[in-house]
Amino acid sequence: MLENDSRSLVAGVAGLASIFLLTIPSIAGVASHLRESKPQPNIYEDKDGVATEKSVAEYSTKIPKIFLSTFVILGLGTSIALAVLETLAGIDVVETWLNVGQWFLIVIQTASILLVRDSVKRYTLGIYTTISSMFLLAVLLFQDGVITKDTGYGGTFGTSEEIGLRISQLALSALVAFSSVSLPRRPDVFRDGKPVDRMYSVSALDRYSFSWVRGMLALARTKNRLEMDDLPQMDHYTRSKDLSESWAESKHPRKLWIEIFLAHKWPFMIQWMLTLLSAFGNFAPQFTTYHLLQILERRHPGDPASPEAWVWVIALTLTTIGQALIESWLFWISWSEVAMPIRSQVSALIFQKAMRRKDVKGASKSAKKETVDVPNLNGDTATDKPEVEDDEADPKGKQSTVNLIGVDTKRVSDFASFNNYFPGSLFKLIVSFAFLLSIIGWKALLAGFLAMSLTIPLNIYFSKRYSAAQDRLMKVRDVKMGVVTEALQGIRQIKFSALESNWHKKIGKVREKELGEQWNVFVSDTFLLFCWITSPIALAATSLALYSYLYGELTPSVAFTAIGVFGNLEVTLAVIPELTTDLIDAYISVNRIEKYLKAPEITKNTTDSPNISFENASIAWPSDEDKTDDDLRYVLRNINISFPENELSVVSGKTGTGKSLLLAAILGEVDVLSGKINVPRAPHTRTRHDNLATKENWIIPSSIAFVAQIPWIENASIKDNILFGLPYDEYRYEKVLEVCALTKDLEMLTDGENTEIGANGINLSGGQRWRVTFARALYSRAGILVLDDIFSAVDAHVGRHIFEKGLTGELGQGRTRILVTHHVALCKSKTKYIVELGDGTVENSGFVTELEEDGTLQQIISHEETEQQVGEDEDPTAVNSEESSDIDNSETLKNVDSKKAAPKKFIEEESRERGRVKTGVYLDYLKSSGGIPFWGFALAFFTLQQCFITGRAWWLRIWTGANEHTSLQKALTQSFQIQGFSNYARNATFYPSSVEPASPSESLKFYLGVYVALSVAISLFGTFRYWYIFTGSIRASRRLFERLSFTILRTPLRWMDTVPLGRILNRFTADFNVVDSRLCNDMSYGANNIFRLVGVVVAGVFVSPYIIVLSLALLVICVRIARFYMTGAREAKRLESSAKSPVFEQFGSALTGVGTIRAFDKSDIYITRMYSKIDDHVSSFWYLWAFNRWMGWRMSLVGGFFATFVAVMILLINGIDAALAGFALSFALEYGSAVIWSVRFYTNIELDMNAAERIIEYANLPTESLEGADPPAAWPSEGRLEVNDLVVGYAPDLPPVLKGLTFRVERNERIGVVGRTGAGKSSLTLALFRFLEAREGSIHIDGLDISKIKLHALRSRLAIIPQDPVLFSGTIRSNLDAFDEHEDSALRDALLRVHLVTAEEIESINNSSSSSGTATPVPPTPNGTTKNLNKNPFLHLSSTITEGGLNLSQGQRQLLCLARAIVSRPKIMVLDEATSAVDMATDTLIQRSIREEFGDSTLIVIAHRLSTIADFDKILVLHDGKVAEFGTSKELFALENGAFRGMVGESGEKEKLVGIVNSAE
Repeated sequence: MLENDSRSLVAGVAGLASIFLLTIPSIAGVASHLRESKPQPNIYEDKDGVATEKSVAEYSTKIPKIFLSTFVILGLGTSIALAVLETLAGIDVVETWLNVGQWFLIVIQTASILLVRDSVKRYTLGIYTTISSMFLLAVLLFQDGVITKDTGYGGTFGTSEEIGLRISQLALSALVAFSSVSLPRRPDVFRDGKPVDRMYSVSALDRYSFSWVRGMLALARTKNRLEMDDLPQMDHYTRSKDLSESWAESKHPRKLWIEIFLAHKWPFMIQWMLTLLSAFGNFAPQFTTYHLLQILERRHPGDPASPEAWVWVIALTLTTIGQALIESWLFWISWSEVAMPIRSQVSALIFQKAMRRKDVKGASKSAKKETVDVPNLNGDTATDKPEVEDDEADPKGKQSTVNLIGVDTKRVSDFASFNNYFPGSLFKLIVSFAFLLSIIGWKALLAGFLAMSLTIPLNIYFSKRYSAAQDRLMKVRDVKMGVVTEALQGIRQIKFSALESNWHKKIGKVREKELGEQWNVFVSDTFLLFCWITSPIALAATSLALYSYLYGELTPSVAFTAIGVFGNLEVTLAVIPELTTDLIDAYISVNRIEKYLKAPEITKNTTDSPNISFENASIAWPSDEDKTDDDLRYVLRNINISFPENELSVVSGKTGTGKSLLLAAILGEVDVLSGKINVPRAPHTRTRHDNLATKENWIIPSSIAFVAQIPWIENASIKDNILFGLPYDEYRYEKVLEVCALTKDLEMLTDGENTEIGANGINLSGGQRWRVTFARALYSRAGILVLDDIFSAVDAHVGRHIFEKGLTGELGQGRTRILVTHHVALCKSKTKYIVELGDGTVENSGFVTELEEDGTLQQIISHEETEQQVGEDEDPTAVNSEESSDIDNSETLKNVDSKKAAPKKFIEEESRERGRVKTGVYLDYLKSSGGIPFWGFALAFFTLQQCFITGRAWWLRIWTGANEHTSLQKALTQSFQIQGFSNYARNATFYPSSVEPASPSESLKFYLGVYVALSVAISLFGTFRYWYIFTGSIRASRRLFERLSFTILRTPLRWMDTVPLGRILNRFTADFNVVDSRLCNDMSYGANNIFRLVGVVVAGVFVSPYIIVLSLALLVICVRIARFYMTGAREAKRLESSAKSPVFEQFGSALTGVGTIRAFDKSDIYITRMYSKIDDHVSSFWYLWAFNRWMGWRMSLVGGFFATFVAVMILLINGIDAALAGFALSFALEYGSAVIWSVRFYTNIELDMNAAERIIEYANLPTESLEGADPPAAWPSEGRLEVNDLVVGYAPDLPPVLKGLTFRVERNERIGVVGRTGAGKSSLTLALFRFLEAREGSIHIDGLDISKIKLHALRSRLAIIPQDPVLFSGTIRSNLDAFDEHEDSALRDALLRVHLVTAEEIESINNSSSSSGTATPVPPTPNGTTKNLNKNPFLHLSSTITEGGLNLSQGQRQLLCLARAIVSRPKIMVLDEATSAVDMATDTLIQRSIREEFGDSTLIVIAHRLSTIADFDKILVLHDGKVAEFGTSKELFALENGAFRGMVGESGEKEKLVGIVNSAE
């Protein structure tokens, strides 16, 4: 039968050779098995993890082995039987005996599978056997195809026995393939007690069909919820720790992008190989359709289908399924083995670098850069120029460093996932050109491409516009993020000053810019869509027209196949311009990351010695720039000091003299410009064995602990913050709490030591934050304590307690303690050594006894050199404290906050919705975008568009069928009769009968004219409907943002305090990015695909009404798959969203506290912690994609079966011609993709609606009262204050914090408010501004009950200067006078009165015509060396203030806030610790200014420093929310055992205070 066909012989030989090669590993496996002695059974282990006894017991390959053996033996028997039969029949068939040889080799492979004990080897051999079986199946199919072709119509295959054996062979080879891929690879393995993902444990069949995730989907379905703990651990190819270690194993001298490629070269190669296969697979269904239609064209009406046609139907099934498998795995490899590992690895590298990098504050930027920035900021305080500039250049700021992980790493990994589109496009072009040339010839193809090329310039132009608009949009979003962040960080100040509507406008302005750019993106996108829709239409119409003209006819096989190929090709060409912009973005990002990774690291710049000393050292804050003469860094020069071991040393100096810089030098965090610093060398964390520490060996003399100037606290419990990773020692821990005065604070908290603290200690008062960080240092094992200003934010009596019991008590003695403080008088009794810093160098230093003898000590104290200085002076230096300055919230607030969270959560877990997004959210969004009329029209447009698309294909069917049927009328009648729709045939008569005798050229014009008209309609409608949806999207975005920003600016302060800033910011940024950009696209594309699906089903009905039944049955299956998928995908997406925040929070927190982390030598612990957070995020993303592929592969299978079924129907129904078959098949092949994309876009809409849901949730929050009367215009005219029986609490379910407070303040009185922590000082302030509403009692100002008037009116008529000063980015002018209501002279006068500038400086400004800050002469300092370092930033009102005012010291920020109050001159003024961070000399001057400036105002001052308020008109002493004492300082001091008298006695300035009190009138 095959004797004369050499093709079968060649196929048989090729198959045998291939299978022989695949058998070699099996032979080697059997040989090694026979050589080795029987090993002892042991527990399986590999790099992923270790199996347990249970998982080993559950692992079994028995059933697949039994099936495999059975099928292989049957297959060999069948092949021998067939060969013997044909040989006996006298047919000379070498091929059949070659097939026997192939079966024999597969038997050998099976034997090796049965013998080999190693599970992974056995699994690999199983895959070889599968490939061998597939080769065999291909050879058998090819040989049978040759027979059928030779047999032709009406021929026979041979005897029924031969036919039966052939079919059995085909079936058995397929079954062998299935059995050999059903062998599981290994037992389930575990890591740290958690199961590792099963992808590498299950059988190849389960792995390649994505079945291993089914268990996770089932769990999500059962629980309707997935938690992070439900997700298994990642394998070692994806874990960030393993990836970091593999990166560290080798050097990386090349460019970063090359190194990334080389580190992941194998996945990249697999990705490209699959892309090449996919290029062929993409056109395989069209190829089989072409041959099938050609057979139908040759078939005469009434003839049965030929055997060859059935072979092509099988080929169609296999190619659609094969292509689906290749595509699924291409997507999966691109994400799971390329994008995710790259993202994990690069994120981990960036974090490791952050832990080693110099802590550069950007203070040393050249003057040239500064002068560029100033005008920009002066013009518009909303611009975020420094940030943008930083982002473009070198990421130094905290936000831009976090962006490296958030934005840049994502860009690089995303590009890696679809880099294969570039080679893929080339492969597809080559394959499609070759195919099209063979179908329509070069002329028609060239004409088509020339027509399509007309849209290419348009495409390129709008791609560039799109890319430019996207870039601008990203920049505006950065600016918006800056403005919103600033508003949220300064929300207390905004509310205190009643600036909500001003900030609403300010945010709204930036938002309008953003929406303008978003609209530009949409317009460019619309034109790109026009190009994408029009190109294939132009290509198809021109090619087919020329083909018809050249050949005089258009056959169905040519028309429908060519259109299918054109459609595939266009997607390929259209994405190239957009991908090119993504490539450029990724390249810029990878260069930014590379620059960061190459930045200078902290190097050991101290010498090992027994004690800490400086030898002629000059030090500056670290910089990673080459230094020039215009170096703006603050430098301490010629330092010669030696701190005594195991003693207390004090460092003092005015604000801005470099005290924090000196401490940083001890920690190795500075640049040593000259000289030498000696510091004892601390043991490495790994050699300390903290877990073995006992009381005897607790202290490690050379180890360091550090308390930063801005206390750094983690989002953890108080206890965890104090232990900081050390073992719990009960005695030591309790003692630490006692000496840091924390015992009482903990008693006030519902959860005591387990109370969770918000990031940066947001729910603690200033004093508590310092005490917790000091407790951490005291508890630590460090022999050296480096303490930056621990007394500035605590009450005098608490300060003394900490000093006596903590710093110099049992836990402090015997340790080297170096303390920066301005409370020299408090400390001198126990201090051994004092250093006083002056302007850029050491003024005085020495042992206290020596300094006392020569009178220097008294001089230091009198300068009040005691300045508390906050090292923020050099603040450029001061760590990026981020928003720790947001809380003037004070003690009591903290008490309440934690009580609110009885379940130990101050920061509540972010709520994740359960199940599908609520209908209300959809309705809310639809209403915002335009309501029923808008969406009614949208539905009409989509319906009309699909009618045009189906109509055009139907027209093509009529055109191509016109050769077989002489008229249109007959064509229609024929096709309707086939389906038994003959009663509709008369409707066809509307076609003009005059068309029948038309000449070929005329009919071509007619057919082509209608075809082109329909095509133009499709282009225009297709584009217009997207543009229409975009308009609705912008409308919805505008309305939702307006609602959200209005609500958030007016929510109660308590809510703002208990919700992390990042969570609110997410709504304004990430969630709105989704609602603005993605939601409308998903809705448009989703609707498009649903209508496509309807079109597919309608087209199938034209073949047979039974198609409806089938399509509905398959749709039911698809819906089941989709519903199963949706639950898991929704949960995985929600997990992924919430797993992203901890990565950024940890990164942000660690960057803020990097000095503390390095001082405690905890970098490794933080890196390990970061690994687990990165892995959590990646695993949720991994499962999101795995679920997606699980669904995609199954939907593709369903689609493949639908196409097969339509093809089978076409062959079985006699009357169907090629034209109708082409029409039906062209749609049937789209079924799978239409269903997949419909489900995917529906899922996307669900997931993206989650963003709308989160926005709407916050937009509907309760706001503060907007009701009330307007007070008189001049109110308050006097400033009288009456508080009667005032009772307030933080929440209805919490006890009151002010319990019946009654006192009265007369016009222009100055009242000092004092009291211990938790007495209710700040609660009184909050009640005055109605942040806390009165439960009972009232507050009257000038006789008006404040609860009856509008909040805005109340707050705008009062003023407050908070303890933690809040400044906004912009200029000094914009901070003093936000709305340009005052003259420059008034503003300068205010600066003069708070001593930020001197009278001489103001005079020199007035005399100078220059407007540049650097041009103004500055009075020279005593030593000329530092003259270039002391430029006063307050000389010019246009000087830049960075976000949060972090380029000023804490003291300078407080003074600027005071100046702001002086400018506004309110009648009632509240100062809350307003000068706690100012040195005492300046404080004295300021107190004088306050007395002078606010002589006509009522002053209420909350103070820790008693000297501030000792001479006030009255003192109000609070205790436990009640008035303990109220009267003049003289009256109160006269009370025996009085609370005020006790405080005076405990302060370090008793004599001075007694003098003030006695001299008070």
